Amino acid sequence: MKRHRIIGMAVMLAILQSTVYLPASAESAKYLRGDLNSDGKLNACDLTLMKRGLMTGFEPLAAQIADVNADGITDRNDAEMLRDYLLTKIDNFPEQYYIEPETPQIQPLSGSRQMEYLSRGVSAVSSGKGVFVSWRLLADDPAEIAFNVYRTTDGKTVKLNDKPLTGGTNFTDSKADLKKNNTYSVKAVINGTETDTDGSDTLPANSVSNARIVNIKAGGQIHFVWVGDFDGDGNYDYLVDRNADDHQKLEAYKSDGTYLYTIDLGYNSENKNNISPGSSAIDVGMWDGATVYDMDRDGYADILLRIADGVTFADGSQYHNSNASAQEIAVIDGRTGTLKASAPVPDDYIKIGPMACMMEIGYLDGVRPSVVCWMKNRNKDKTFNSMTAAFGYDETGTFRLHWKYKNEVLFNNRTEYKNGYAEAHQIRVADVDYDGKDEVLHMGYALNGDGSLRYHIDEIVHGDRWFVGSFCNENNGKEMYGYGIQQNNQFGLLEYFYNASTGEMLWTNYAKEGTTDVGRGNIGDIDPRSDGFEVWSFQGLYNYNGKRLGDGALYPCIRLWWDGDLLAESYNDTKFEKWNWEAGKAERLLSPWKLTDCRGSERGAPMFYADITGDWREEVIMTSTDFSKLVIWNTTAPTDTRLYCLAQNPCYRNCMTAKGYYQSHMLDYYLGTGMEMPQTPDISIIPKAAQ
Repeated sequence: MKRHRIIGMAVMLAILQSTVYLPASAESAKYLRGDLNSDGKLNACDLTLMKRGLMTGFEPLAAQIADVNADGITDRNDAEMLRDYLLTKIDNFPEQYYIEPETPQIQPLSGSRQMEYLSRGVSAVSSGKGVFVSWRLLADDPAEIAFNVYRTTDGKTVKLNDKPLTGGTNFTDSKADLKKNNTYSVKAVINGTETDTDGSDTLPANSVSNARIVNIKAGGQIHFVWVGDFDGDGNYDYLVDRNADDHQKLEAYKSDGTYLYTIDLGYNSENKNNISPGSSAIDVGMWDGATVYDMDRDGYADILLRIADGVTFADGSQYHNSNASAQEIAVIDGRTGTLKASAPVPDDYIKIGPMACMMEIGYLDGVRPSVVCWMKNRNKDKTFNSMTAAFGYDETGTFRLHWKYKNEVLFNNRTEYKNGYAEAHQIRVADVDYDGKDEVLHMGYALNGDGSLRYHIDEIVHGDRWFVGSFCNENNGKEMYGYGIQQNNQFGLLEYFYNASTGEMLWTNYAKEGTTDVGRGNIGDIDPRSDGFEVWSFQGLYNYNGKRLGDGALYPCIRLWWDGDLLAESYNDTKFEKWNWEAGKAERLLSPWKLTDCRGSERGAPMFYADITGDWREEVIMTSTDFSKLVIWNTTAPTDTRLYCLAQNPCYRNCMTAKGYYQSHMLDYYLGTGMEMPQTPDISIIPKAAQ
């Protein structure tokens, strides 16, 4: 019989530190009951390991091997049986005492919503005195999965943990030589058997901060970054805009900074007016006009882009149309930057001119991704023509328009709506009734997945910030809530909380007299004394039931999940902050510019933020001041909280594709103090693409 190592058995390693056996492949692994030191025989060492294991506990595979009498229980009866065999000088068992543990299998998810393959997403950054390593827990991981962490330095690989890790998916390596390159990898342990996982990460020598620096081409201003897996390796790659260039451009890079290609948006991107931009202009005002997602579900992310005459793709080919106002929604191959498919933007308002565009991905039929485009142009009398349209591949593989909904808007002073329903500076796409199909939400109305009107709320008018998601445990899996603020509402409405599935108002705050521009608002769990999320604006801090908790809170910018607890943090104009609920004040966690050259956008927001690597906490993407680097900030706070990566949550993944006036991402379950552990998302994973 081959000799094998019992993987991960700390008690065995404590005795046999000088002997290392390589495990056989999972297909050929065969173990002798009682042979706890894997030398192929029964001896006193096995009995010692047996007794120690009965006191301190066995790992799953070791427990099977220690079950000498094969009754399914490892107890003192097994130790006595092993002792009796040794006293009679029997050093082996009959064939029936061999076991072949089942090869660990990860059961595939079977939901109808097909989402991208993600690797283990190992991330390694400096924590100042060591290396903070984190990795993804994936939605299809079994509940009992554990992990081992390995470091490779100068060609030598060592395992860093004594026992497989079963808590939070992070580990701090305090013994690494930071003057050298250190590469970290993670292996999964299922039923005591170790298996390889995709991905590793190298921390370069002499790294001094928790920022990952990705070198890209020098160029003009970058305002937005999008992420998607262009090359199919399970890691997120980057698309950046050069939005201030005369001809705007999009540049694609691999996750390591390898340049892929450039798309030139042509002469129709020269007009950068933030209300009536050129027909191919992107990222002006609230109009992004682009996003990234795997639209045809082939395992490679695509670029979704509104195009017009003169746009040049990466292969040098151009889109041409004799009408400069005519536009199409294009699907561009993320690997090559070449056009794959396109469909015309409806021409209902083409006589007025081109339409500005905002995009977000949603699964409107619960199966296939669609790109939802909110588009507007302005009439001479300063009223607006507003249209929401959904595009995607149908069952025949044709990319086309699915539906359109027109909301002709007339208002005075930008806030008093006389016709049409209220809109804000962003859209939300989420499954508000948890039936598996996403809805499309504007601030004052909502559309079903087929484009029909679901409801409208007349007293809501314009407001910059609003949020839709699960805000408390009782919200999970039932109906989502919404929270928004108002700007100079003619009815005096300041802020409101409502049922996002039905449009029913749950509580409101009205001005005592006159109107007020509330300006900003946000939502998250920042006070553990109150159940669920709190909401805060310049009007004060409230719990989700509408009870006033105080006058102050964090500046309402971008809510983050950053440190080791379940309370939310904030990104505010390049500062990372946390609300000290006991002292009633905001406290600084991180001043990025003090650690490395970096900047956010001129709007006080990052270029991108989301859970894009490592465990469930969120990363923040900034740039260097000369726009030649992406600066990606990673947390270094240990946590025992174990959650599947946020990017596999359907509501959150939709949010990752949205821009507008950049907003906090939402989940379809409550994440905060006292949270219930989320259910496995009802998704399936697109097979890993052939590379």
